[in-house]
Amino acid sequence: MKLGEYEKIITNTQENDWTKIICWGAGSGPSYLNSFSVCSRGIGELDNIEIDTHTDYMSYKHNLLISVAWGLIHNDDFNEDWAKKFPNRHAKSGFVDFFYSDILVFRDIYVSVDGGRCTLPLPKIKFTQDTHNVEKLVVSRKRYEFFKFLNSYASNDSYYSYVKQAGFEISDEEWMEGDGY
Repeated sequence: MKLGEYEKIITNTQENDWTKIICWGAGSGPSYLNSFSVCSRGIGELDNIEIDTHTDYMSYKHNLLISVAWGLIHNDDFNEDWAKKFPNRHAKSGFVDFFYSDILVFRDIYVSVDGGRCTLPLPKIKFTQDTHNVEKLVVSRKRYEFFKFLNSYASNDSYYSYVKQAGFEISDEEWMEGDGY
């Protein structure tokens, strides 16, 4: 399967095409998609092991080789102007990982804004050539639609207003087969 075919499947599904597994909270269990950090005090002295994991996981019911996981922290204190336009100015970024046959085939970054009330895709920043100021924040239509879908799990019916308030421009640029975010 090519990445473009994978993207087409992901972006043409509905919520009932997926089995969602929550991997946080009492009795839910881990995702088994972990990130480990080992801290030591010096030569041979272990101080601490930190484990971070995806908090949410979904598998595609029509092809169980396809799955998506998100919630692994990228930056706990995301600090760009567009992300601070909301009543709660705290934002953090995380990874959304796309798997085929348990192999990571694509990774994207999202930003959880307004104290976690909405999950937005990390936009591409386009700068003016002469002043190098931010000209626009661009999100491809397929990414926009995927993150709209992801927000539906959180019953977030105000995704569009968050995108608009952040100042994103939706484009027809490539997503997974393009040059990344």
